[in-house]
Amino acid sequence: MGEADREKWDARYRAGAPSAGDPSWLLELQDELPEGGRALDIASGAGRVSIWLARRGFEVTAIDISPVGLTLAREAAADEGVQIATVVTDLEREPFPEGPFHLVACFHYRQRALFPVIAAQIAPGGVVVAELATIKTLEKREKPSRRWLARPNELLEDCKGLEVVYYREGWVGDRHLARLVARRPEDD
Repeated sequence: MGEADREKWDARYRAGAPSAGDPSWLLELQDELPEGGRALDIASGAGRVSIWLARRGFEVTAIDISPVGLTLAREAAADEGVQIATVVTDLEREPFPEGPFHLVACFHYRQRALFPVIAAQIAPGGVVVAELATIKTLEKREKPSRRWLARPNELLEDCKGLEVVYYREGWVGDRHLARLVARRPEDD
């Protein structure tokens, strides 16, 4: 990604209010998630998912390329009375944080080589939760670039070796999203 991407995301976070609220689709799947432990929120931005995880009792590390986004995440977490650790990271240039993690969240960040690395850092019984826009989104929107969009069922392919607990693709407003919860078997 690099400096240009960092500047782009910093400018976006400075310009407008970040999205807020719980990831509502995960509320229905709470029983499938661990009850705590170490969590990593990839491309966390202003911390919506990180804060939700911290409220659930996870020890959360939020990583993002944008220090402005991470500052907003820390401030929002403090406002909610929870703590999160934040680390400015460019996953295209820097190593993946060392696990194991009981939960890894990846919302709206697509780096094709990343999911095997994520799967390797999940603790036995731990889960990955992901939400990615698919290429069908381009039927209603001009952006983002195909580079950042998943093909149909690609997220399932990315999580081979994990037990898929939940998977859906469908329209949410003007975006076509793939949503997944997948667990590492206990005996791994």
